[in-house]
Amino acid sequence: MAKVYTGKVMIPGDKIEEYFKLMAEAEKKREPFRQSLLDLNQEFYAFLQSKFSDRTARKHFSIVEMFVEFICRQTDVEKIEEITRGMVNTHFKNWWRRKVWDSTTPDELRVALRKFFVFLAEAKGIVNEKVLKALQ
Repeated sequence: MAKVYTGKVMIPGDKIEEYFKLMAEAEKKREPFRQSLLDLNQEFYAFLQSKFSDRTARKHFSIVEMFVEFICRQTDVEKIEEITRGMVNTHFKNWWRRKVWDSTTPDELRVALRKFFVFLAEAKGIVNEKVLKALQ
């Protein structure tokens, strides 16, 4: 089962170079998944522009972009289907509140993510039932 990384990591000073090397390797390994999510988000943005105002489309796009950062940096998920309901609800909302300084409400986060996962299901055939139920 996919995990969310929380808490602090203590690294001894003599192991810091090794830590940076391992982090760079992990980031390189996850880059194709990250890029595929970013590409899907670009398609989502184009879809939103055809249905909503530019301001609304940008708002949803930026929320999903931050969700991609959260998924790629704070979890060990390797497929969209592995994303859990806790990741899109509790963990992402808590992460957002700590890391992003803006006036976005939890409801706006939920709506943007719901629209994204509905877009994935309807337009791309990528269905994550657990997440869709959690974002109702």
